[in-house]
Amino acid sequence: MMTKLSGMVMPLRIKLLVLAMLPLLLMFGLIIGLVVIQSDALSKNQANLIRSETLSSKKQELLKYVELARASISPVYDAASENDEKAKQQVIDILNNLTYGEDGYFFAYTYDGTNLVLPYQPEFVGQNIWEVEDSRGFKLLQALIRTAQQGGGFVDYYWHKPSRKEQVKKLSYAIGLDKWGWMVGTGVYIDDIEIQVESVHSKIDETISKTFIGLGIALIITIGIVVSLTTSIHINARELADQKLQALNRQLIESQEEERTRVARELHDGINQILVSVKYRLDNIKDAKSDSERRQSIMLGQSTLSEAVRELRRISKDLRPALLDDLGLLVALEDLAKEVSQRSGMHVLFEHHLDMSKVSKSAEITLFRVAQEALHNAEKHAEAKAVDMILQEEEGEIVLTIADDGIGFEEHRVSNTSQSMGLKNMRERIENLDGTFSISSLHDQGTEVRAIVPIAV
Repeated sequence: MMTKLSGMVMPLRIKLLVLAMLPLLLMFGLIIGLVVIQSDALSKNQANLIRSETLSSKKQELLKYVELARASISPVYDAASENDEKAKQQVIDILNNLTYGEDGYFFAYTYDGTNLVLPYQPEFVGQNIWEVEDSRGFKLLQALIRTAQQGGGFVDYYWHKPSRKEQVKKLSYAIGLDKWGWMVGTGVYIDDIEIQVESVHSKIDETISKTFIGLGIALIITIGIVVSLTTSIHINARELADQKLQALNRQLIESQEEERTRVARELHDGINQILVSVKYRLDNIKDAKSDSERRQSIMLGQSTLSEAVRELRRISKDLRPALLDDLGLLVALEDLAKEVSQRSGMHVLFEHHLDMSKVSKSAEITLFRVAQEALHNAEKHAEAKAVDMILQEEEGEIVLTIADDGIGFEEHRVSNTSQSMGLKNMRERIENLDGTFSISSLHDQGTEVRAIVPIAV
């Protein structure tokens, strides 16, 4: 009889384990898949953002250097005649001395290609290098001179970098001194952009590895708990089952304390809180008085894991909503308005009057982030009941207006708060696109955020 009974108990135990663990394994597989997909998208988006922002920063840097050079030579150049050789030599001396940083210098050529100033390669001075090409076969000097003759602008090419003794990618800005038939310019080397991008990829890969380790440990611990709890159903020795559960509980608590510090750096605090909730729900199973109560507790644990998946999706969506890339700004803002309305209870009305074919990708991203931050402030700080969000075109500009009926604020009261940092970030994003940002608010009279960017950005 005992042999037959054992033969009946083992298949039932396996079936219970499979039924309990299959949804759990599927759920963790889904979480891992989402982490991989979203991390890859985040890595690519971060890389593109770094390239864009760094290149924009370097262009602004170049414009400042060119303005400095222009201001330095203007007193001599403006007062000189077309054939004033003494003035020309003075300008050459000034440009030769205008070096900056480790690899920064100014260059000058006549419009026919004769070199006048090249501090780090003096052997070229006096030579005509009209036909010079970079490593790609690009006639860089002709492009620089042509750009200068057309009023000035940016040209990128490969050129010798003094500190590395090799050709790397360079971005230059050239202007023309038409009275003398000269092209004057300077440039910055942009090889460091890819170094920054690789660093971001490395950090994200490290984050993914840590996340997988955390999820793997959580999966192992959860599987251990499920196995122990399922086994305890068929064990009459209550004391033995309690001892195993207590050991698992101690192990779970210790593991959580060790992993929480590492995983919390990368995942939103909400994920950790939800996983802790799962743990407590599973802990309660040992006190259940019937199988139905145990199954109900397991179902509640699975439901909470589903909430974790939703939270992960929300975090990924906040980092970079797929709708923005796939369907554009209008759909993304409509979804944002709907989401905030459902979550907070505020009535968010979104209206738009804009031809989206005129809006650049960088403007779409910036306007979405501004809307996201403004709605967050309205939800967390303003105690608003309704928000109007309007996107429209006015006189060749894109205008985003977000107005709420909340309690408002006085600017000096938020100068050191997270809300102030959010306002600062919004302003900087808009100003990076040569736009304007304004905010008006009065106590108990609501707040209006207004962001304006040019069409051609």
